[in-house]
Amino acid sequence: MASGFFKDRHKLTIATLVVAFVFLFALNAFSNALFRGVSIDFTEDREFTLSPGTIQVLKNIEEPVTLRLFVSPALTEKVPSYAAAAERVRNLLQQYASLARGKIKLEFYAPKPFSEDEDRAAAYGIDGIPLDQGGEKIYFGLAGTNSTDEEKKIAFFHPNRARFIEYDLTRLVHSLGTKKKVVGLIASLPINGSFNMRTGMTPPWEVMKEVAKAFEVKTVSPDKAIPKDIDVLMIVHPGRLDDKSLYNIDQYVLRGGHALVMVDPVPESAPRRRTMIGAGPVAPGSDLPKLLKSWGVAYDRLMVAADARRAVRVPTKYQGQSVYAPHIGYLQLRKEDFNDKDPVTASLKTMIVGTAGYLAKAKDAVTTVTPLIWTSANAAPQKALPFRAPQADLVGLAQSHKPGDKKLWLAVRVTGKAKSAFPDGLDKKDDKNKTDKKDEKTAAPLKEATDSINVIVVADVDFLQESFWAQKQRAGQSEILVPFANNADFVTNALDNLSGATALMELRGRGSPTRPFTLVEDIQKESSARLRAKQKELADKLKEVRKKIEEARTKSKDGSTVLTEAEQASLRGYMTEFLRIRREQREVLFALREDVEALEARMKFYNIALIPLVIALIAIIVAVLHIRRRRHRHGIGGTTA
Repeated sequence: MASGFFKDRHKLTIATLVVAFVFLFALNAFSNALFRGVSIDFTEDREFTLSPGTIQVLKNIEEPVTLRLFVSPALTEKVPSYAAAAERVRNLLQQYASLARGKIKLEFYAPKPFSEDEDRAAAYGIDGIPLDQGGEKIYFGLAGTNSTDEEKKIAFFHPNRARFIEYDLTRLVHSLGTKKKVVGLIASLPINGSFNMRTGMTPPWEVMKEVAKAFEVKTVSPDKAIPKDIDVLMIVHPGRLDDKSLYNIDQYVLRGGHALVMVDPVPESAPRRRTMIGAGPVAPGSDLPKLLKSWGVAYDRLMVAADARRAVRVPTKYQGQSVYAPHIGYLQLRKEDFNDKDPVTASLKTMIVGTAGYLAKAKDAVTTVTPLIWTSANAAPQKALPFRAPQADLVGLAQSHKPGDKKLWLAVRVTGKAKSAFPDGLDKKDDKNKTDKKDEKTAAPLKEATDSINVIVVADVDFLQESFWAQKQRAGQSEILVPFANNADFVTNALDNLSGATALMELRGRGSPTRPFTLVEDIQKESSARLRAKQKELADKLKEVRKKIEEARTKSKDGSTVLTEAEQASLRGYMTEFLRIRREQREVLFALREDVEALEARMKFYNIALIPLVIALIAIIVAVLHIRRRRHRHGIGGTTA
């Protein structure tokens, strides 16, 4: 009976399939029980693996935090992509609670229409998004509170911020469970909001909203001693500071205070004076010459770092037409342009700066000046004045630009025992710069740093503007900020590092959505640089020929054109030359696209033809080998029979 069963191939196949199915089901159940919560992350940035920074934050929570997750059942039932996102958030929160050692309490709610959970979500400010024309609202947000009733929330987990989920969650937990460091702000720009009698209160810049999520920001007056509770000083586009203000900053740094300093040769974000024909030129650049010199940093506020290889194409006017031209002062920096050995820039992938200056180590510096951000190796200094014009000639600036042969530093870190910019102290005879008695009693002036200073200097402030690094998108009743560059990450990383609050630094930059196709960009810019001289030569020739054509025409008294035979012959020659130059210009423009089109053709061949051909060839070889093996087996069987 058994032998008959084993001889029946049909029954044996069915039995094998049944046993295999049962075994697979049992194995799956066993692995689910044994490896629950275990996963392998194959993403390039390991964005599904908790970073060491998150683990550090969770282990160092100082006070209890309650997190309430609101997820509408209708959302996960009707929108599968949100179901996966909600499951990821739930799993992350459970991991957070496990690592927090009892300091995080989780609550999960499923708001339905007209339910108490929906009322609770609305009370915590969670956004309700209309799901259909019937008006039913769905919720997918998080509300957190601590023991002092401080509240933080993520009003809605928008899909465009999916790559930033861990950072958003960790930042929320960190702000509720840990005491914030204090940033002292000195700025001549209204980056932290301002009040105007006509327009009322203007909100802070988006970058300062990001800073305020991780720090307590206090505006300080530099004409008084910097308060002792300031953990790090943030100086943005300093105006004309008198010696007393400079002295106070100098002494703060020498006594161990850390600072992030941002100056700019062409501060486009600064208010412009209005004229009869519109906005006037860009305001003069900012500088801290006495302090930068004492710190060992060389900087010229009359010069800009121009770089055609990193130039951003922007809309502009050229010969009365709207065109896109490379702005050699607007630079899109890449991962290779950041110091990967410094914690501030190690995780950054891209930044965009606007008409930045450049920095160097001063000849007589006694400090260590380490570059953090730099240009490509083909950058060159260029005078700032043309960039300050009301309507800068971007096409002309790009055409006249001559590539350099070295990298220019855009941001540096200064360490070492710096000397005071005021070795003799302030002039006591000058009432304006006279220190108040309270300051004199509390601390004696220092001529040299008590220990190594720690200052980061950046030669740009325009990169702080929202348009350089993020876009706003609507999400229900609120707006979310979707970054496309790491500008704000650099600022918060620098403040974290200088203040000693380094836990969140590893998380910033992990979720950067920008993945530029740099190979094509490099080919375009290299071709443009190679042929720019030829373009200019042809443009000059064309201009000269046009002038000769106009000069070849003479007019009679009644206004009609009269040409002699010699003039007609000259005009025909000029027209022939004109057509020849125009043909050469078209050839140059074609050459600019030739390399890119060749790359595109190769990529199409690889993806459409070559790879399928290779796969087909492998399949044919495998099939032939299989057939030969079968024939060989059958041949052996026939011989033995």
